[in-house]
Amino acid sequence: MPVIRPDFPLIELHRHLDGSVRLETILEVGLQHNLPLPAKDLEGLRPFVQVTTPVPGLLAFFEKFEWMVGILVNYDVCRRIAYENVQDAQREGIDYIELRFSPAFMAQPHGLDPAGIVEAVADGVAAGQRDFGVRANLIGIISRTFGVEAGWRELEALLSQRDHLVALDLAGDEVNYPGELFVDHFKRGREAGWAITVHAGRRGGVRPFGKPSMS
Repeated sequence: MPVIRPDFPLIELHRHLDGSVRLETILEVGLQHNLPLPAKDLEGLRPFVQVTTPVPGLLAFFEKFEWMVGILVNYDVCRRIAYENVQDAQREGIDYIELRFSPAFMAQPHGLDPAGIVEAVADGVAAGQRDFGVRANLIGIISRTFGVEAGWRELEALLSQRDHLVALDLAGDEVNYPGELFVDHFKRGREAGWAITVHAGRRGGVRPFGKPSMS
């Protein structure tokens, strides 16, 4: 039986900032900006945003993101959810957290500039660290679902705040946009001094970078 050491620091290494938005924030911003919401109260909103029962696959999780990124109407809201992510980590007793986000994904619903989102997120996380004493690092995601060229634009947006990020990630449609299409993107991330992490093997099997798939 494992020994529990309450004196050890609590860390979380994989939290999606753009998938960790408070119900209260979604409701408040949605009502303030007259956005379409599936419900006008917290409990009515909960099943549309949170996974509260067992689900058969990842699709049910992805559907929840629609309501979270749908409220990102401006950079102030992006800054707010970044700040609240750090505050929520502190409330959960977390000492160190790594928050990952895709600026292109966050920008899409309201046509924001991905570079502006990266700046707002970095600012919100920095303020959260100052106010709540939680150490937080940022990981930038390239959303491969948008394609290779869009990936370069997203990478440039992330590089605009390179000193505020520690790593580069890849997420999205593995079947139609396999990892080997993004080798050069990650070489550029390495050159910027970032560590590398990749969402992989969730669909279509594992396909190593730079090699053909095995059949």
